[in-house]
Amino acid sequence: METRATFGLSEMIFEAPDTFVVKPRGDFDGEIASAMIEHLIVLAQDLPFVLLLMDLTSLGAITPAARHALTSNGHRLPPRALAIHGGSFTVRVMSQMMARASWLRGSRNRWVWHSPNEAAARAWLDEKRRVLAAGVRPTER
Repeated sequence: METRATFGLSEMIFEAPDTFVVKPRGDFDGEIASAMIEHLIVLAQDLPFVLLLMDLTSLGAITPAARHALTSNGHRLPPRALAIHGGSFTVRVMSQMMARASWLRGSRNRWVWHSPNEAAARAWLDEKRRVLAAGVRPTER
């Protein structure tokens, strides 16, 4: 089962039973980021864990308000694995900085990996699914 939600130009796709594909497009502002994270939290609240696939290939600028929304709410999500692919060099560096900021703000129940492409990202998430399903919880950065 797959469900889609759009937020401006961006979209989030839920691939049952545990995978969320997030595709921010264009310039990403705080209003869109907040709406997406709140939607994700509501859908994920009853899941034992989630897998997030972030496709940054069409992302433009990320406003400070968007960065704040995305790095301040991770503690509200279940344990997860986040695979990121695509994006410019600047976007990749920014996403690494945001992952560190999120960690410093208390979101320590996730693994993050920057993948060279979507296929590798999905393979890594499949690996993490097995680990999370076995009850191992992320505690490392």
